[in-house]
Amino acid sequence: MASGVELQGGDQMLADIRRKLASGISRLENQGMREAGEIFAEGQRERVAVSKIDHLHMRDDIRVSPVRRVDGLRVVSIGPGKKTAWRAHFEEFGTKHSPAQPFIYPSFHENKARVAQLLASVQRKGMQQG
Repeated sequence: MASGVELQGGDQMLADIRRKLASGISRLENQGMREAGEIFAEGQRERVAVSKIDHLHMRDDIRVSPVRRVDGLRVVSIGPGKKTAWRAHFEEFGTKHSPAQPFIYPSFHENKARVAQLLASVQRKGMQQG
């Protein structure tokens, strides 16, 4: 007779715990991606030119997409929505009739350090939880 206690189903229990932790960390990472996207979006909203014409302005149509996976990486798209995206490149790169008034590229460079700090804090938070 063996002394001690035999635990059956321990492997299944550990697998369940790992799965729950992974889904919690995944949700935390997705939340961090959305928050990072919102920082970039706000930078774009502040920099984009706004006309006096009464129509939907790009500033009011800048969106952050839901998190999705592309080739195994989490990705969010940030920029003008479908209603105004067609004219965003005119602002960003200019035309032969109007000079460029970039708002996407400069807002990225202005905010990338802030976003890196945010994502690092999300990673630390995930490691503390996991």
